[in-house]
Amino acid sequence: MHDLEDVMADDDKIDLSMFLPDYLNDSKEGFQKANSALLDLEKGTGGPDQLNVIFRVVHTLKSSSTMLKFSDIADFAHASEELLDRMRKNEVLVSEESLTLLFEIIDTLEEMVRYRATGAQPTIKYQETLQKIETLGKTVQEKPQKPIIAIKGTGETILPVIEKAKTVRVNVDVLDSLFNLVGELIITKNRIDTLLSGHADKELKSALTTMAQIINEVQEDVSAARLVPAEEVFQKFPRMVHDLARNAQKEIDFIVKGSEIELDKSLLDAIGEPLIHLLRNAVDHGIESQKIREKEKKAKKGTITLEAQRTEDFITISVEDDGGGIDYEYLKQVFLKKGLIPPEKAGTMTADDIMGCLFKPGFTSAQSVTGVSGRGVGLNIVETSVKQLGGTIEIASKIKKGTRFTLKFPLSTTIMQTLLVGLGDRIFAIPAGIVVETFRISTDEIKELPEGRVLIRGEHIYPYESLGALLNLPEPEDRQEIIIVIIAKGENYIALGVDELVDQTETIIKPFDPIAQKFKGFSGGTILGDGRVVLLLDISSIAGFEYYQKSGESYER
Repeated sequence: MHDLEDVMADDDKIDLSMFLPDYLNDSKEGFQKANSALLDLEKGTGGPDQLNVIFRVVHTLKSSSTMLKFSDIADFAHASEELLDRMRKNEVLVSEESLTLLFEIIDTLEEMVRYRATGAQPTIKYQETLQKIETLGKTVQEKPQKPIIAIKGTGETILPVIEKAKTVRVNVDVLDSLFNLVGELIITKNRIDTLLSGHADKELKSALTTMAQIINEVQEDVSAARLVPAEEVFQKFPRMVHDLARNAQKEIDFIVKGSEIELDKSLLDAIGEPLIHLLRNAVDHGIESQKIREKEKKAKKGTITLEAQRTEDFITISVEDDGGGIDYEYLKQVFLKKGLIPPEKAGTMTADDIMGCLFKPGFTSAQSVTGVSGRGVGLNIVETSVKQLGGTIEIASKIKKGTRFTLKFPLSTTIMQTLLVGLGDRIFAIPAGIVVETFRISTDEIKELPEGRVLIRGEHIYPYESLGALLNLPEPEDRQEIIIVIIAKGENYIALGVDELVDQTETIIKPFDPIAQKFKGFSGGTILGDGRVVLLLDISSIAGFEYYQKSGESYER
């Protein structure tokens, strides 16, 4: 058998050390099960089921040790597995001798695994135990197997090594419940603050401050427990893209960015299937054949990039290729031929209309059905999955330059610091993390330029937008002063005009239901202490921060 490194290309090698914590935890649980089963056999209360438990533990350890290239553990487990299999088949007697050896086997494996975790050398000489396994394995069962009633002591007592457990496995549903309860605590705490705002009892205020600090710490710990790196899912894709490219006879450089970003476990589990379809689509439809790339004087090897970003109040995951892009006119003809659009509407279809048809069930531009695509279900599955998660899909493409699919997910139920701003009798929330500064100016400081209104402050020139105008809400005509909120996204800044600053507070943000998600400009809502509902602004959406550039050229929308 070839070594794992020999059969994998350099691009496909995986850092196996990331699996060590799970390996150690699984091994520890397995040893506990094996020891319990051995004790049942020793008492005479066990039977074939207990042998099967021990066999499965050793077999699993052998497999995981082989994957991590712990060949000494794998070889020892393999020999032990052979003995256990013969005992299950009644070819080796379940006796005092064999049970004593099984205890010794589990102790030896446990010490060998502990060495991988701590570097502590095993005190049991596993080569001697291995010799005992081989010797006992050569014996032949001559009498019917009888249950063990009692086992005499060996005169030696092996004291267990008591280790403090650093990790425990908790059902995600329990974490979700805890997280929701913390959110309700924050809402209740804000309600109490509002009710007691006119009271001056110092002891009561001190107790509320302490309670708020405790709630905040609990919230941070529960939130951290739900986060896992995107790498948990992303690491599965390099080999998949490699195999798809080879089957399609294409050379593709697969780049992964942002795998270290931590995402909510429930979101990470759900995005796997949509990403598979998008990557398959990029390989099969996005990247051109080598012949076409040579004709277009493009690099022989195509590039597909998978990237995760966590910005402001949402998560974006994109799949981008440097292929041929989307030919809108060609797609329009395909839609007409398949009867997906009526002929009378074809002339007035915009690029966005054409993009929307890409997600219709049964649509495909492939000429034939392959093992990768051609049945017209991939993008429809992606859209359905993303909508179920409360997200949206954006497509940016330029002919002969490439295409990018961006999955944008609003906040799941999240607790965050927000700046509350007033606009007339309405209150809106802005994520505090994107606010640079706030200040008051007179309305005549806003200057009109051909490109639009701007605010000049010192050496900085900020594009100016009124929140009322962005939301199509009426504004006072005789307003003399404006509160400015400077908001940043990356290297982009905007001066947002509001009527007043209400408060900066910690709130629980809940996403909209699917019906309300069609309203752009908002990514969730919260409830204030006085019972009023406040919407969280999606500044990127309402202020035109959405853009994408590649090689100095903007992808067409």
